[in-house]
Amino acid sequence: MHSTQTTKEKLMLFVTIFFPVLIYQLANFSASFLDTMMTGHYATKHLAGVSMATSLWNPMFSFLTGLVSALVPVIGHHLGRKEQDKVTQEFHQFLYLGLGLSLVLMAVVAFGARPFLATMGLEPEVLAVGQAYLDCLLVGIVPLSLFSICRSFFDALGLTRLSMYLMLLILPFNAFFNYGLIYGRFGFPEMGGAGAGLGTSLTYWAVLLVVLFVMARHPKVRAYKIWQLDQLQPKLVWSGFRLGLPIGLQVFVEVAIFAAMGLMMAQFSSEIIAAHQSAMNFATLMYAFPASISSALAIVISYEVGARRVADVQAYTRIGRWFALGFATLTLTFLYTFRFQVAGLYGTEQSFIRTTAVFLTYSLFFQLADAYAAPIQGILRGYKDTTMPFIIGFVGYWAAAFPIGMALNAWTNLGPYAYWIGLISGIIICGIFLNIRLNKMAKKLNDRT
Repeated sequence: MHSTQTTKEKLMLFVTIFFPVLIYQLANFSASFLDTMMTGHYATKHLAGVSMATSLWNPMFSFLTGLVSALVPVIGHHLGRKEQDKVTQEFHQFLYLGLGLSLVLMAVVAFGARPFLATMGLEPEVLAVGQAYLDCLLVGIVPLSLFSICRSFFDALGLTRLSMYLMLLILPFNAFFNYGLIYGRFGFPEMGGAGAGLGTSLTYWAVLLVVLFVMARHPKVRAYKIWQLDQLQPKLVWSGFRLGLPIGLQVFVEVAIFAAMGLMMAQFSSEIIAAHQSAMNFATLMYAFPASISSALAIVISYEVGARRVADVQAYTRIGRWFALGFATLTLTFLYTFRFQVAGLYGTEQSFIRTTAVFLTYSLFFQLADAYAAPIQGILRGYKDTTMPFIIGFVGYWAAAFPIGMALNAWTNLGPYAYWIGLISGIIICGIFLNIRLNKMAKKLNDRT
């Protein structure tokens, strides 16, 4: 990271950070995309089982990665204040934090999510696949946590291109392991949907090994002497946890509402469950665009807030929000034009393709709402404002989206689509209140300088 003087310089720096983030976000979301697509072509009931399992797993996965992402503004503020000596120390404390969180998450999956799945009245085959998928994911929780922390460290240093290259490794690794384990190729056992879970776990281990090798060789990373471990400092761990907890909870409540809606699909047929999961899976892939803008904004805003350059903060805010609107226009056009072709990626049955295409039409409104709300979240994270965005997200989704979806399902003939309308409403409500919060934080920063 470095300071900029003109709008052109700011735009170039933002683009330099954003595009690598976008590519590695697409690579990250592609793991779920490959799981869903490959499982869908194996068997619809296996896809339904994976769908139910991921509805429970995704909120926990997002909570973990969201919490450790607090390392970005922490290091960003240190760099903005020229406090390089504190960077390595913070990184090590987040490693300790991540390992502790991994153990907790493993217990929650094994003793919470897995038994809960059995209470949902699923078909026996669907239940068996879902539980086996969760069992296989346990293997990959520790490398996922450590990799997420290392990636946040690279991002905070402005090495988003390095993160991009590393994230791109997920695609070939995940495709190889998934294909082998789902279909029984390359000497692997044929595991069906459960193989997608094990393939994802093995992918995280493989990528983590590459990350450790790169960190030992990269000159900019080696300069921070990260291999000379600092002692555990409970105060710093607690400080990082306090900052990251609202971020993790904010992401959790957002993803959890999507998961809860997915679980509500259990009342419908296996085809509806599979179609919902497929459409939501692709909508999530498209979310990589606003999510990447949000991540890039957190990096540049935290640096400028740390240096207390108000004009630069405002300039990056404008750049990021206009970027989000432009990409939303592109993704909307693409998805509407090719919705039937996209549906065909997940299965071959015509009724399944038609149902999935309808869900994808509703997802168009997700793109618009996310283009408005997601950048604001990144900006506020750059301010190190995390608690209020969490509260806004919790109230907006659980006090609005979920009740609206349930009410529409009960009082209309919309069926499963009622829940999608509820989700869209929740995102819009969150965006409005997040914008109010942003105006307040911008005024507070201006008053302090």
